[in-house]
Amino acid sequence: MNRKLIIGSILVIITVALVAIGAIRAADSPGSGAVSVQAAAVMTGDISSWIYADGVIEEVEKSEVFFDTPLKVTKVMIEEGQQVKSGQQLIEVDMSGMYSQLETLKINRRTQEIALDSKAADAEVERALNNLKAAERNYNDAKKTYEDNKALYEANAISKAELDMSEKAFREADSGMSGLKNAKLAYEAAVEARDKSRKTTEENMKITDIQISDLEKKIEDINGLCRAAIDGVAAYVGVQEGAFTSSMQPAYRIINPDKLRIRAKVNEYDIKSVSAGQKVRVTGDAIDKRTEISGVVESVSPVATTTMTANGNETVVEVIIGVDDTKGILKPGLNVTCEIATVDKSGVLLAPMEAIKPDRDDNLMVFVIDTESNRIEQRRIEAGINSDMSVEILEGLEEGELVVIDPQPSYSDGMRVRIKQ
Repeated sequence: MNRKLIIGSILVIITVALVAIGAIRAADSPGSGAVSVQAAAVMTGDISSWIYADGVIEEVEKSEVFFDTPLKVTKVMIEEGQQVKSGQQLIEVDMSGMYSQLETLKINRRTQEIALDSKAADAEVERALNNLKAAERNYNDAKKTYEDNKALYEANAISKAELDMSEKAFREADSGMSGLKNAKLAYEAAVEARDKSRKTTEENMKITDIQISDLEKKIEDINGLCRAAIDGVAAYVGVQEGAFTSSMQPAYRIINPDKLRIRAKVNEYDIKSVSAGQKVRVTGDAIDKRTEISGVVESVSPVATTTMTANGNETVVEVIIGVDDTKGILKPGLNVTCEIATVDKSGVLLAPMEAIKPDRDDNLMVFVIDTESNRIEQRRIEAGINSDMSVEILEGLEEGELVVIDPQPSYSDGMRVRIKQ
């Protein structure tokens, strides 16, 4: 898209004031040799430079609802175009399976809690502990008897057979089937089994708690999806009673028609002149020419993209434009043209575009009319920004001076002129 500048304010084209006309009327007679010209006054005014960018209207606030889990729709309470309020119930879905699953998880949780509170494992540990204590007493008794018999045998008070019998009892008390060592192992095994069982139950309870929490959150989210998230209008309804929701298409879409924006694409040659805060005029086929819709540039994309156009590839930069008032006309999806004011100046000196011509060296020149002598003077000027009809004058002219409109190559310094009415 080529740059196009449009006028920010209309420069008033005037003829010579009545007093000036009277002063030169004598020159406007046959044989005077004066050339008839049109003139305009150099005046102070406002001027703007604009660029054009095509854009598409889109929603700022919208709620598009998808269901990840296929659920049977039991009731649809909205139609396309219907006004809705935030929190309003829009559809109902069958979640009986989820509620049953949730109840099963809660029952499992209570069963695990009962198992954790059970004293069976503690009783088993208590039995093993009692057996250990009994084995310790038996061991100590057998040990003392054996040591006493050794002393008696050495004193020839008992026979060798009696000593051997006490030694055998001592060794069985230490490592026999019901000996001290086995009793210790049985006790340690009972404690370990109890602790592992308790830890396993606790871990299973944590897993069940997470499953319950996740399922409750899912049920809550699904109930939330069945209600409107924002105030707005139902722009699309994609579900029917008796059918199942799909993750591939939205169940419904709610938009706020009063909060819209424009996603416009600015040509790479023009983007250097665009920045946030600039004013925008919005036009389009759907907008009546008498309706003025304005906006402001909100953001400029940090990256450029390439798009296909009728003229080939074009590099553009995306610009987001906020709309001040949609006036009930703009709708999402409409194509519009955005006129972005890249420069906006007030109180500057302006001359008509048609009065300025370049010379052979590309200097900007105008012919200024001397109302006292009715002659023209060629003068070099310095110009600033320009619109289709006006040019900002930086040097060379003063407010109120008259300049010739559409000067011809035959005009020269000192030529006599008369101003057309």
